[in-house]
Amino acid sequence: MSVLSFRLKGPLTGRIDASPLLPHRLAELSLPEIAALPLRLGRGHVAVGDLFDLSGSPGDIVELEGDGRLDFVGAGMTGGTIRVAGPVGHRAGTGMSGGSLLVEGSAGLAAGASMRGGELIVRGDAGSELGGALPGERAGMTGGRILVHGACGDRAGERMRRGLIAVGGDAGAYGALHMTAGSLVIGGRPGAFTGHGMRNGTILFRGEIDPLPGFADCGLNQLPFLSLLDNHLSGLNEAPPACRGLTGRARRWLGDRGFGGRGELLACL
Repeated sequence: MSVLSFRLKGPLTGRIDASPLLPHRLAELSLPEIAALPLRLGRGHVAVGDLFDLSGSPGDIVELEGDGRLDFVGAGMTGGTIRVAGPVGHRAGTGMSGGSLLVEGSAGLAAGASMRGGELIVRGDAGSELGGALPGERAGMTGGRILVHGACGDRAGERMRRGLIAVGGDAGAYGALHMTAGSLVIGGRPGAFTGHGMRNGTILFRGEIDPLPGFADCGLNQLPFLSLLDNHLSGLNEAPPACRGLTGRARRWLGDRGFGGRGELLACL
């Protein structure tokens, strides 16, 4: 398996658009051609070779030294693997439809936004708009899975239509805002206004919640599908431990009835 490695030559002086560094785009290029590729830096451009030392050979795997100023890492990815040693900036994995993006640190805003397939793993925390909708788009995540070991910010899963988001820690406000389908699993405490405007889909959590008035309390339920979901999560190597061990018993709310919704809030016991 061919591995192409990028090591930073020094501290970055501005935000970098790293979206060209995709395995399928680099596979047909030589190292000198890759070193000459332009990356957007602020209002200008800089060559890859001016920022990174390259080693290995192009193929299915890209290894990247992380930095919080590297934006759009893995954006538009269709296959292959990107492994990031450290944090990434904003919009990592946006619009990806296949492949695997592993971030060993934290991710900035809008990680996995408008994702259609593939897998995004963040071993640290994730910022706001995780798996959400990009500006101007009506739908957020429509496929794939996002696994975050730490906490996440506001509006995770906004306008989500399909797929799985599992967050090991606490979630910010407005989780699953206007969700129409899919699953958001929160291993910690959900934030304020979780599920606002949701029409369908499922939000599972471990902590306490003060549901919005649009959600009807359905009491304690034994839900067999939770055992199936737990089996699925347990079979994923990078699933957050706090999201595993679902017993099948949960307190259930349905809503948001103010929007004609029948989505589920499930406080797992």
